Formats: sequence, C-alpha cells, structure tokens
Amino acid sequence: MPAIICTILNDETPIKFAKEELHKYAEEVQQPINYSFVLGLDKDFIQNGLIDQPLFQDGGSIDAFELLQKESEIYIIGTNPRSVLFGVYHVCKKLFGYKWVSFFSNEKIKYHDQKILVPTINSGKMKRRGLVVENYDDPDFLLQLIDWAAKQYINELFFTFMLWDKVKHIVAKEIIKRGLSITLGGHSMHYLLKEMSVSEKKQIDFADDSWKGLIINKISDYCDETTSIERLSLWPADIGIEDDQPFLGHYIEFNEQIQKLLPKIQVEHIAYNAGLSWKMLELTDNVESLKSVNTLFAYWGRNYEQSFANEERAIKALQKWRDAANVRQKELTVFEYYSDHFMLGDLFPPLFKRIHEDIELFYELGIEHIVNLIVPYLPKQNAAELDLLYPWKSIQLMNGYYFARLSWGDAFEEIENDFYSIFEEHQSEVKQALGKIENLISEVSKWNVPLFPNRIIDPEKVENHIDLHLIINEIIKWKNDIEQIKGNAVKDIVDPYSMVCFYIHYLYEKLDDYLSKWNEKKK
Repeated sequence: MPAIICTILNDETPIKFAKEELHKYAEEVQQPINYSFVLGLDKDFIQNGLIDQPLFQDGGSIDAFELLQKESEIYIIGTNPRSVLFGVYHVCKKLFGYKWVSFFSNEKIKYHDQKILVPTINSGKMKRRGLVVENYDDPDFLLQLIDWAAKQYINELFFTFMLWDKVKHIVAKEIIKRGLSITLGGHSMHYLLKEMSVSEKKQIDFADDSWKGLIINKISDYCDETTSIERLSLWPADIGIEDDQPFLGHYIEFNEQIQKLLPKIQVEHIAYNAGLSWKMLELTDNVESLKSVNTLFAYWGRNYEQSFANEERAIKALQKWRDAANVRQKELTVFEYYSDHFMLGDLFPPLFKRIHEDIELFYELGIEHIVNLIVPYLPKQNAAELDLLYPWKSIQLMNGYYFARLSWGDAFEEIENDFYSIFEEHQSEVKQALGKIENLISEVSKWNVPLFPNRIIDPEKVENHIDLHLIINEIIKWKNDIEQIKGNAVKDIVDPYSMVCFYIHYLYEKLDDYLSKWNEKKK
C-alpha cells in the first residue's frame, strides 16, 4: 500500500476529487511507486513556473489533458477540471493497469515502473460524449454508472425532469465532483405541464402560447439549482403527427424563445421521427431553422446490421441538418440507441464494429457530438425465471464501453484488447462468440419498422403479417447458428465470463421461444 505525493495547483472540486482518486487507486498497487504527481490546469502550471506556455489551443472548451514526466515527477495538465480527472484515470490505466471495463470484473493491477508516459495531448474525438438515462429510477445503478462514465471520459449525463426530481439529491453531488455536465429534458413536456392537465395521448400544440411562460419559468428554476445543468434538450411527446401539420417550425420557435430568455444555457431541439413520422425528422424548406439553437438528430428505426450510410432517407436528413448547422455555426448531435433494451429488445446484440464504423462516418461528416441512450430491460408479464435473471446492466455496458472509448478516439484494436482481457483464459472463445452474435443478432433491429409499434420479440401482439415466413426463417437461422456456440446453462453469474455464457444461452432460449410463438401464427 504505497503512499504517494500528490500536489494540486487548483482547488476546484473535480481537481480535489482527482487527487483523492489518485491516492485511492495507488493504494491498491503492491509495489513502490517511484513518482510524485502535480495536478492542475495549464494556466496553473504557467503561473507556478512549471511550464513556459499554454499546451492547448482551444482552452477549456474541449476535454483534453497532457502528461509530462519531469524525472520522477509527473504533471497531469488539463484544459478544464474534469480533464484533470480524466488524466488521473489515464495514469491509473497506463501506470497501474486499471481498465474498468465492466461493473463487476476484478481489476488485474500491474504496476509499470518505466517511462511509458509519452508527452502527447489526449483529447476527445467527439466533443460531446453523453449517456442518456431518461427515466430509469434506480439510484444505485445511476451512482455506479456515473462513477464508471467518468473513468471512460464520458462528459455528460442526460435526465428527464421527472427522473432528475427523483434522484438529484443522490446523484447531483457525484456529478459535480467529477465535473460532468447535466442535460435536462427528454420527453418531459407533459410532466412540466401537469398542472394544466394536458392529455398524454395527444401531441403538444407548440402553436399555443398560453403555457410557454409557465414552462420557461420552471426550467429557469431548475437551472438555478446547480451550475452542472448546462444544456436543455426538451422534446415533444413521443407521438407522431399528421403529415399536414406545420409542427416542426412551431416546436423550434419555442426552443428559440427559451434560448433568448435563458442565454446561459445551451438549448437544442430534437429532430426525431416519433411514431415513424418523417415530418418530425426531416428539415423541410419551409422551416426556418437554427437561428440560435442546436440540433439533436435521433433517427428511430435503424437496421444495425448495416451502415448508417445505407439508411438512404435518414442519411440525407442528417446531412441536411448538418448543412443547416454549419451555416448557422451551431452544434449537431447524433442520438444513438446502442444500449436501448426497448429498441433492441431481449435479443440484444453486441454492436462493437457498428459503433466503430458509425463514429468514423459521423466524424467524416463533420459531426463531433454524440449521445447514447440507455433503456432498461423490462420483463413482460408472466416472465420466465430466466428473464428475471437477465443481467441487462452488464450486457448493455458492453456496447457502452465501446461507445465511450471510441467516442474519445481510442484505437479499436486497443479497445478490443482491453475489453477481452477481462475474460482471461477465455478471451479467444468470447471474442469469437460475440463477433458471431453481432453478425447475426444485429439484424433483428431491421424488423422494428415493418412491425411497428411492435418488435420481433412481440409475436403475441402481431395479428397477421405479410412477411411471417421470412421472420420464421430468420429466427431458425439465428437459432441454429447460436446453438453452435452455446454451452450449458449458467446458474450463477459471478464474473464476466459467466455473464457471457448466460447471455449466449439466454439468446438461444429466447429464439427458441419466439420461434414457437411465431410458428403458432401460421395455424
């Protein structure tokens, strides 16, 4: 349990927390640590005469850090306080051997007492790297997620107003300690208008000015509670519109009004095809867009088996919003569903290669902001015992890990090596299995649009469908291929390997069950 010397040059909360974290994780190292550490912003190092000039061109607007080794002293220099914390976690990974891949994997700490800290600026490939938790009211999970997210350089947590009201007294201080930003919004319109008894079955009328002052005052009160709330992303109800409604223009005008009255908060509107309504997703020529607000582009209905570039109508819509954002010099963020257990269902696929290709594509399109939706798995009524044991938190985190590291800009091969290392002697076996499952099960998502509002996991809700024979044939193929890699049923999930074994067996059992139920439709 070595004692280390760590000096901070700035007393901002995330930097003080970074010092605590460095001491905490250094204590687990068994060998002597032959370094002392200095933490601060580049301006702090300049003021103390430790460096001659600023290291970063963009100041604190982006997350970046650099590690400088001066003989036996290591400087951890950040563009902003949370970047200093990210730098500490980088040291813990590179010098001490931590990985923090999974919630419950045991860390194999191995101290590297050598010159491994190359003086290179580490900065996020994507400037915005957010996790959207919307309405999952589980404080223990949220605390676990916040801790993990900072260790993987996520810089934003996104809550609905309803969830924030429930958990802010528990999670706010943990977010502040890490310097992460908070976005409030989501599908919160009916919640914010609850005094007016607006029907939740109807879309909000954004042409009606009678309620707007009430909502803006409420939002202002929330923003006064903590400086961590940096963005408002308030969405319409998750209800489609009729094609002839002039909806999008009125909705954007409302967000412009919020931005004007709350200039210190970043405001964005969503472009989202609720109910598969393209009028809510596509920017048309008669919509005056993006005077002062940013755009969140959320295309629902992807086939994750193929590139986003092959979603012909969606990619054209994305490019049009991008062009509008560029003209106005506003931000465009892509909203993805990599950890959504509703869209992807309980036939939840690894999407490691898809996430990699997506982020490369978005970056080539000039998009530097991305968020990932986490939706919990909810067992159906009369769920089987296997469903109640399904470890969805760990399963969705597999995609979350790749999302976090790829959006930061780490090399795919390095991420793969770190991810599969937690499976120890089973690395090759697990890599082969998860690669096969991604190729097979990512195709399940292509049925979300044809079966809407149902999914392939909802045979009990589908009366008749023209492609019934195709659905059955595909499930047979997936089931037969999964059978080749499934082992025996796992009773207890105690480590990452047993979790993956359970997951593969679970996929096979669910496919077998869905095949039986879809076959009944032929009778």
